Amino acid sequence: MPRYDVHTHVGLDLGFYLHGWWPYALTAQDLLTNMKRFGFDRAVCFPFTLPSAFDPYCYERDEMKLLPGRVPFDRENELLAWEVSQVAPNGELLQFAMFDPERQVPEQLKNIEKLIGRIKGLKTQSTVLQSTVRALLDESRDLMHFAEQHNLPVLFHTAISEGDRWAQVADCIAVAEKYPKVRFNLAHNLRMDAVFLERITELPNVWVDCSAHLAHCALAAKGAKIVAPPDRRVKADFTKPTEVLRTIYDLIGDRYMWGSDAPYMSWCANNLRMIFSYEEESQAFLNLPADVQKSMCETAPEAWLFGSK
Repeated sequence: MPRYDVHTHVGLDLGFYLHGWWPYALTAQDLLTNMKRFGFDRAVCFPFTLPSAFDPYCYERDEMKLLPGRVPFDRENELLAWEVSQVAPNGELLQFAMFDPERQVPEQLKNIEKLIGRIKGLKTQSTVLQSTVRALLDESRDLMHFAEQHNLPVLFHTAISEGDRWAQVADCIAVAEKYPKVRFNLAHNLRMDAVFLERITELPNVWVDCSAHLAHCALAAKGAKIVAPPDRRVKADFTKPTEVLRTIYDLIGDRYMWGSDAPYMSWCANNLRMIFSYEEESQAFLNLPADVQKSMCETAPEAWLFGSK
């Protein structure tokens, strides 16, 4: 059975670059090099978070403005499909199409439908887009019906801080409950929230990945608001990331998956400076017992991606 990294980005983000934020780019070839070095055979990949349909100079000023005649990810999804076909013709990279939950949904669906057969799922990072995942509870949006129709798994970025109204874990879970025939992956350890982690074990269509695990452990150790508050936080020593992985695995078992978030295992923006490598992220995982590794990067990813066999 192949070993999977279930959460990676490929492409570039001009908005981040102009902001002076990092990272802002990764090629498929660089991703494949890291995967091979650390023993991963396949990766789920998707475009970077801010598409070129938005004016990058406005984004630099913290404004979201669609360019005239443009649709979110109208170029990035197709460009990534081409790149994957060139450098990973044997299925090493499983592309998910990025989408915006709120803006120009019919036009987005027309573009994504052209990629059916080439894409393997759907992904949204609604925080950067400032587009609430709660919009998916409105069935007229059709995005989740589209996922169900084409048997496409879905990956959500998640948030827990009060200042992020776009990707709240509770809203992501509400969408998953509304669409029980769609298989969801809710990213980032659900921000270390033990209550939500226990909740997803009651939902047979929900998995969780540990993407950007080292950064979240570091933030939890500092008591940052981006992770769950102490009364809800996973009980673990966050200075020992491998032990945290094991703690969460013991809590949710075969719903837990390994994902690097490459290159977003690092995040440098304004006064925040957190730099971790694919090697460091991988090593925290590879220190786990063999049976836990097999579950997190083999059997659980295949169940999420392809469903029960």
